[in-house]
Amino acid sequence: MNPPRPIRYDQDTWLVMRDDEVLPKAVIKRFVDRRGADQYLLIRWDLDPKKRVLMAVCDSLERADTLVLYDNRKPSGYWKGPPNPHPAQ
Repeated sequence: MNPPRPIRYDQDTWLVMRDDEVLPKAVIKRFVDRRGADQYLLIRWDLDPKKRVLMAVCDSLERADTLVLYDNRKPSGYWKGPPNPHPAQ
């Protein structure tokens, strides 16, 4: 099972959905660094702005999206966990 693709909110912002159908798990914001290269800031989302945390800075939207996992504390399916990749893979 592949995770849903990020939802484009505006030109430089994507919402990453995982466990909740309404609230995003993370937000990805694109900025341009001094060299003129795109940098994608991965921010863990929370309704309370004080609880939002910068998780990573990535060189691509795809890489930032792959870092957002499902919540393993919510059992679902045969393996008793969401479709996160196995650590050995």
